[in-house]
This record gives sequence, structure tokens and C-alpha cells, in this order.
Amino acid sequence: MLFGLEEKIKDFKKLIKEDKLRQSYLFFGEPQIGKFSFASSLINFLENKEFIPPEGRRPLMDAEIFLPDRQAGSPDESGSIGIDAIRRLKKFLYQRPVVSSRRSAIFDSAESLTPEAQNAFLKIAEEPPHSSLIIFIARETSVFPATLVSRFVKVYFPRLSQKSIEKYLKDDLGVDSAKAGLIAKQSFGRIGRAIEIMKPEARSPKRETLKDDNLGEYLEGLILSLRKDLPKNSSKLNWLLKREELIKRNNLNPKLQLKAINQFLRS
Repeated sequence: MLFGLEEKIKDFKKLIKEDKLRQSYLFFGEPQIGKFSFASSLINFLENKEFIPPEGRRPLMDAEIFLPDRQAGSPDESGSIGIDAIRRLKKFLYQRPVVSSRRSAIFDSAESLTPEAQNAFLKIAEEPPHSSLIIFIARETSVFPATLVSRFVKVYFPRLSQKSIEKYLKDDLGVDSAKAGLIAKQSFGRIGRAIEIMKPEARSPKRETLKDDNLGEYLEGLILSLRKDLPKNSSKLNWLLKREELIKRNNLNPKLQLKAINQFLRS
């Protein structure tokens, strides 16, 4: 899923061709906008000359992916990535590539690294092997210490316009115009969310399963639900839209905002 990322593909292909690709990148932006798909496509291009996600194809020989909810990232009970993962990363990166020009590592949800793991990683980031590529994927750069962030080339992934998502749904997926327009409106600029909405099992997040780190998705689910009956819910909808913008602009505490939202909905 690389729709809307054509310019980034062009830029990174140029960097690779001119041998100007750096060792460490931080891809940041909101969820479901293609950060992980782009990162995995990039390392697939380095190894197989195809700028497409490697899922369902032959496994990558010179890549390691660290996720907080899978064994590859050594998650502890809280879902964080600890220092053991960094130790394995160091061992992995300092081996010679087998078929690719780089030994590549992706840290999805990189904000889940523990402080101890971040400190250990900083030593690698200061002098990474020339034949390495490390990609951190996160929502914000502010979740990392400034000393760590300074070691990365930062690449921002924005939301797409409603029109571009609607065009993708119609032209690439064959969705009829009316349905494509509705899904594009409900996607909030996230192409991954648009595809998710198309699935029959897609549903808004429930309050009882809400966590602090998906407050944005929870808010969007509430807004979509209220939009189904605008005459009845217009005042609540207006309040939530203003609250959503306030949270994004000022990076407000998720726990406090969740409490305020639930109090408002109960009133």
C-alpha cells in the first residue's frame, strides 16, 4: 500500500542510485498512512530491486523487523522492546550482507523501546556500520530524547487528501463512486483506515478496550458514530471535533483527555 508515496519512492531510489542513502532514518506520522509499508518496501528494493512490500513473497535475507507485540522484538509484559533486542540488533548489523547492499532493521512502534534500550541503541547510532540501514517508525519525534533523534534523518508521512483517497478507491480498487466518497470521508486522510473500513469486520474501537496510545482512533470512531445521526448529535459532534484539534495541536495528556471525553459523553 504505497499510494500517495510516489515522490518518496522517487527520492529514495535516487539516494540509492547515487549512493547517498544514510544509515539511520526516523519515519514519523499518524497511524495507517503507509510508514511501515514504505519501510519494508525500501529494504525489499535494496535486496530484490522491487519497491513493494515483501509480504507473501520470498523472505528477506538481510532484514530484521522488531515489533513490540512479536518475539522478534523481545517484548516484555508491558509490550516494550528491551535491551536484549538491541544486543541482537548489534550482532545482526555487524555481519556482512548476504545478497543485499545493506543489513536492514525496522523498529515499528519504536517509541516502545525502554530507556535502557534507547541508551544502548544510541551507541550503535553514533557509529553505525556503513553497510547498515536502521529505520525507526513512530508517531512523533518528541517521544525520543533529543540526543537520539539527532542521529536520524527524519521523514514525515502526512495524511492524504479526501479526494486522493477517493480516487484510489475508485481507480485502483474498483469501488463505486458513492461508496468511495463515503469511505474517503470516514478515513480521515489515512489510506490504511480506508482499506480497513472496507472490510466487513471493521468496527469502531470499544471504550472498554481503549488504551492511551489509541486515543486518536477512539475519537475518530466516536465521531464517525455521531455522524450517523447529525440532527441528534450535532452539539456533541462539534465539541468532539474541537477537542480532537486541541489534543493534536497541544499534545495533551491522553489519560486526562479520555477522562474529560467520557465525562462529557455521560452528561
